[in-house]
Amino acid sequence: MSRLWKAAAYPRYNKRRKKLSWQLKKLLTAEEDKILANPQKGDRKRGALRNVWVEKFQAQNDQILIAYEIDEQNRQVNFMDVGQHENFYRDLEKYLK
Repeated sequence: MSRLWKAAAYPRYNKRRKKLSWQLKKLLTAEEDKILANPQKGDRKRGALRNVWVEKFQAQNDQILIAYEIDEQNRQVNFMDVGQHENFYRDLEKYLK
C-alpha cells in the first residue's frame, strides 16, 4: 500500500498508543495505514472540533476511535488521540484548549 501522506502524532496519541496491548497496536497500525491512504475517509466533526476527523473501528468487543487532523499543505496526517468512546470528544476538546 503506497503512503501518499506522511504521519505525525501528538504526544497524547503516542502516550495512549504505548499503553495498548500488542494485538490492539497491530489493528491500530492497519487503521493508520488506511487513513494515510485516504485521510478524508473518516467523519469530520463540527463546532469546537471542526478541524478534527474521527475514524472508528472494532477491536475485540470495543469500538476504538482515532482522532486526527489533515494538513493539506504538507500532505501530512497528525494523529491526535486514540481511545474508547466514553468521554472521548469531551477530553479531546479539553486537551486542545
